[in-house]
Amino acid sequence: MAYQISRRHPAPAKDETSASAFVIEDSTSQLIGVTARLFARALQTRLAEHGVSNGQWPLLLYLWETDGLSQKQLARRVQIEEPTTTRTLDRMERDGLVRRMRDETDRRRVNVYLTDRGQQLRDELVPYAQEVNALATHGLSEQDKAKINSLLNYMIARLD
Repeated sequence: MAYQISRRHPAPAKDETSASAFVIEDSTSQLIGVTARLFARALQTRLAEHGVSNGQWPLLLYLWETDGLSQKQLARRVQIEEPTTTRTLDRMERDGLVRRMRDETDRRRVNVYLTDRGQQLRDELVPYAQEVNALATHGLSEQDKAKINSLLNYMIARLD
């Protein structure tokens, strides 16, 4: 089967059985991907002033929620591979944002704790995320925002 790729709905194909349309503007994955990149770019310009990268941001969020998570727990919550989590934590440790310690009850587990600097960044960085969210959803009702989040959570659950 041949796929016709277009930005808008194409005119009906002469032979409907031989072609199928893929409309870029109707592709949920494409739209979410572009949205995610734009969110990341907008947030990164704000985080960079504090020496924090987009890759570090979700780890900070989960550690601000629950300090002392294991590397494995962080990887699961952020939904990135453990080797990527390890490399990100290496940079965060180098930059003085976190420290890693062996778990006292299970020596195989490494727990991650925020440093004082990592803790202090919360009050500086969270307003940036709120600002970017407000920018992206400006003009939407609270009901629309809740619906978008609900639909995104549904898609995440389906793909997980």
